[in-house]
Amino acid sequence: MKASCVNFTELRFTSDAAMRRYLADIETIWTPDIMKQMASLGLERKSITRIWNQPDQYKLGILWEYSSPEAFKDCQKLIAGQILPHAYKYEMVARSLRGVPIVDWRSDTSSFTMSNERMHGAEQSDYLAGEENPETPE
Repeated sequence: MKASCVNFTELRFTSDAAMRRYLADIETIWTPDIMKQMASLGLERKSITRIWNQPDQYKLGILWEYSSPEAFKDCQKLIAGQILPHAYKYEMVARSLRGVPIVDWRSDTSSFTMSNERMHGAEQSDYLAGEENPETPE
């Protein structure tokens, strides 16, 4: 397992128009420079998906993968300074779920990889649980 810290953020919008406005602004807020800085701090992956299985709701899901809990915290500082000032423009509510990977399946190996030390050790979960600032919306 490559990433050692994962966050899933659900963004719930008040309308389809609000969600589309947010998506249209993604590249002006999350600029290539910001993303390079995030990568240098340890962000390994960011993937945005449309949540489609809840009719009449306008939701996006963002999967964040970090190299370490420290990388997560460092990226949070950058987000707080560079991204949060833009968040007020969008009619949305964000909810974040954090975790540490314990089981991973990949098509190229066709097998499960388990991380027993993460399953039994709480060091990363404890480290992240103390964080008072949730993963912030873009």
